[in-house]
Amino acid sequence: MPRLPRIYIENAVYFVTCRGEHNEDIFKDKEDYRMFLELLNKYQEQYGIKIFAYCLMPDHLHLLLEMDKPAKDIAFQPNRSVDMSDFMRGLNNNYTKYFNGRYGRKGHLFRERFKSAMVEKNSYLLKMTAYLHLNPETLNLTADARQYPYSSYQLYLHNDQFGQNSRGLMKAAVEEALSLLKSQGYADYVSGLSVDEREFIHKRINRGGILGNEDFVSRVRSEVRAYQAQVPGQKYEANGRKSYRLVFVTAGAVLVVIAAAGGIYLLSVKKNLSETNKQIKKLEIMNKEADRSEVRKGENKISEELRSAQWEVRLVPVSGGRENADTLSFRNGKFISSKLISFGFSDSNYSQVIESNGKLTWETMQTASGGIASWRGEMENGRLRGTLSLRQEGKEPEDFSFVSTGYSKQ
Repeated sequence: MPRLPRIYIENAVYFVTCRGEHNEDIFKDKEDYRMFLELLNKYQEQYGIKIFAYCLMPDHLHLLLEMDKPAKDIAFQPNRSVDMSDFMRGLNNNYTKYFNGRYGRKGHLFRERFKSAMVEKNSYLLKMTAYLHLNPETLNLTADARQYPYSSYQLYLHNDQFGQNSRGLMKAAVEEALSLLKSQGYADYVSGLSVDEREFIHKRINRGGILGNEDFVSRVRSEVRAYQAQVPGQKYEANGRKSYRLVFVTAGAVLVVIAAAGGIYLLSVKKNLSETNKQIKKLEIMNKEADRSEVRKGENKISEELRSAQWEVRLVPVSGGRENADTLSFRNGKFISSKLISFGFSDSNYSQVIESNGKLTWETMQTASGGIASWRGEMENGRLRGTLSLRQEGKEPEDFSFVSTGYSKQ
């Protein structure tokens, strides 16, 4: 079955798998696992993704996710598919930057785009958490899945080794899943998942991509077809083609009658219709190119405003304490923090997105030996603001907000 689009469907959760390139390890020590969980926390908050369970293993990982309900009170909204794809892209790309910086490597870390299967929530949520949590035991990474330190199993047992931040990440989701239990304890429920049930789940999520009862599978397929028929930006063109087909059918019927009556008007009308259609298409293309050109001009102007300045910013510790000054610059595709460069952090590539309202958002990750700095900011109306998360081995995590206090042209 072709890959399902990542769309919001009511009463559905996604079982996500990511594997290392060439079966390489993506986690080498405790610090790597900790950093991935930090990023998982960051991006689930940013994109409104609910995380029911996770399991991080040396060469691959599993996540059980639920997308946020669309803003409008409807069960289907095609553009919601962007949220989970952006969530996974941000998570994996930034972890790759951290991993490559720490171990002096380049290139892709993950084998391919993440794989996902759609699962009926009401019937299979608890079973999927059990299936996921048993993975380390199944793969002989531990003798007892309850003791594996890099899965959410211990959160379900209320024995969180990663502290309150990690617990807060999933607290509501874990409580929702545990509410489905009756009088049975969670550990007993997990151990009661038979080998046959695990094999059935494994086959369904890997072969069909959908796990649920017949009604759920039918509904998913129906909504996927509806999504594919309403690809964003294509609806008007599709209607337009239908209109042209109607014109051609009607005109064709008339022309047959005229031709049957002995007219050679058919060729002339066909030629005129063809020329008219060519002119219409040419005008449509010209208008689209003109619109795109204006958009590019506006985006280039906004990007140049970011690149052409050295930004003086004030760093304010979230937990309180002394404020610090820093100078940020975006030169030749590289982000530079004058303060962090002096501490051994390298310059870094950065990504940016310009929204329709003209606001520019950017993101980057700087690395140093035993440290990582994650920046996320936005520029609007000539001002820069955002957040910085600083993680260094042997030190307490530090989080800052920042705002520009001035800038000078470079």
